[in-house]
Parts: sequence; C-alpha cells; structure tokens
Amino acid sequence: MASTLRFAKRGWDTWGTVRSAAKGDDVGNAASDAGVGERVHPIVLDVSDHDAIVALWPQLPDFYGVVNNAGYSEMGAIEEVAAAEAKAQLDVNLIAPAVVSACALPAMRERRSGRIVMVSSMFGRAAVMPLNGWYHASKFGLEALSDVLRMEVAGFGVRVSVVEPGFFNTGIDTRPAEKAKTMAARNSPYQNAYRRLALATASAARFTPPPGLVARTIVAAVESRRPRHRYLVGMDAVAVTSAERLLPRKATDAAARLMTGLTTPPTGRGRRPTS
Repeated sequence: MASTLRFAKRGWDTWGTVRSAAKGDDVGNAASDAGVGERVHPIVLDVSDHDAIVALWPQLPDFYGVVNNAGYSEMGAIEEVAAAEAKAQLDVNLIAPAVVSACALPAMRERRSGRIVMVSSMFGRAAVMPLNGWYHASKFGLEALSDVLRMEVAGFGVRVSVVEPGFFNTGIDTRPAEKAKTMAARNSPYQNAYRRLALATASAARFTPPPGLVARTIVAAVESRRPRHRYLVGMDAVAVTSAERLLPRKATDAAARLMTGLTTPPTGRGRRPTS
C-alpha cells in the first residue's frame, strides 16, 4: 500500500495486486484519499496461482517497473512443517516473483529498459531465526534467483534490485504469531520455543516502525538510473547482517538458541509432517 501510493504520488500509473475485492476497495479508497485515485488500479489476483498470472498478463500494460512484494512467513520447526505448507511458502515467496518477472520481461527487452525489484528480507542474508526455516529458505532462494536474473537481463537494459527490510509494521507477523500460540499449546518438542517466539513477536510489534522507509527504497530502486544490487533497510537489518558476517557462526547460533529457549534438549513427541 505504501509503495503503491508513493509511486502514484510521483506520477506513475500503478497497478497493484490484491487477493480480494474488499482489499481492492481498501487500496482504491486510500488512493482517492491521497488524491491519486486515477493513477492506482487494484487487480484481484493471488500470485500463488501461477497460471492465473500468465493468463491475466496480456490484459496489462507494458510495465517499466515491476515490484515483487507479495510474501508471508510459514512459521514452524522444520520437523513439524508439512510438505504442502513448505511448497505453498515457496510458491508465493520464490516461484511467483520468477513468474511475474518472466511475464514482464518481453516488453522490457523490446524497450531495452526496465526495473525489477525483489522484496526479500534481512533473513534472506542471515539464517538466524529458529522456527522460520522455510521463510529463510524462500528468501535465500529469492536472493540467488535475483543474482542470476540480474546477469541474464543486464544486456537488455533491465536492472534487478533486491530490497532487504528488517522488521516493519506491515502485518506479516500476525499469521506466525497466531500459529506460534497454537503450537505452544500442543505437545510439541519445541513448545517452549513457540511460546517464546509468540511473546517476542507480540513485543516487537509494538515497536516496529511504519513501512514508509521501505516504500521510499522500493521507489528509489525503480527510479534510479543506476540502482544498487541490494538495499538493506532498517537499523536492525544492518545489525543482524553485520553480526552474521563478523561473528563466528557458533556465537550467532548460541544467541539464537538462547533467545528461543532451544538450549535444552526438546521434549514431547512432535507432529509428523505430511505431504
């Protein structure tokens, strides 16, 4: 929402995908309130439906810039995340950006210019959050995909940038927090870690800044004549990635285990993942 409104205020005609007509109304109303209603065009589309993306694309204009921002976090111990849940995480966070980019590239190549922005995370650089293995995997994969794509399309005048935010108040933590509470109530070997994560998420949500800084970075990556390959956004993102780079892995592992209560052997039977 913040990025869409900022693009529109700067004169861009902007199309933004939402997953329901109600959310589309929210975007349209916000754009009207901001005085840019004529420039904002909500589209009801679930990016996890890759065939739907391909089918819809011919109806859309030839975009100069594409921002792959849709994402969520499939929280859970790797032992307890079902294969279907893991695949759904990768569908949204990793496969969808590739499909959207592939749809946008023919027009960009023909025009010999364009911008693709991948919204990753500081957790695409630093795997330091137990119970978030599949989210880490999706964002690490997105970073690798972006690096390869950047090389493939540079000769056509298309630039690819990765935006790596820290914690911002976007609502992405709501679903993991609820799942952590549910899992903490079960006889899971990671019960204590789920409980701690639920408390930490609730506490952090009270202090996370609004997403305006991320929106400004995304817009800058599209508008810049020489966009950077990566944009770390937020002091926590700088701190986490610096610690990952400078400290021994043994130290960061110990800190993460201490924070989540994984310093003692797990108890309980756990949940057998299903396909």
